Amino acid sequence: MRRSCFSVQFVFSPDSLTWLVKRDDEVLSRHCRKREAVSEAARVARADIPSVLVISRMDGTLEGERRYGFRRKP
Repeated sequence: MRRSCFSVQFVFSPDSLTWLVKRDDEVLSRHCRKREAVSEAARVARADIPSVLVISRMDGTLEGERRYGFRRKP
């Protein structure tokens, strides 16, 4: 079974500051607020299990990772 990889990334462009929700290299949505982007990314990641959500900071460093649909070890 192939796992999906979702991410929340900050993008600076001349006309806007945007948080992108991406699956692999496909942009799924754009948000002005990071909180909204993370909520949307979590929603789509939970709907497409097994999946991993990688959350980045504004400077591009890794903030955290969430896994959905994986079994926990006892």
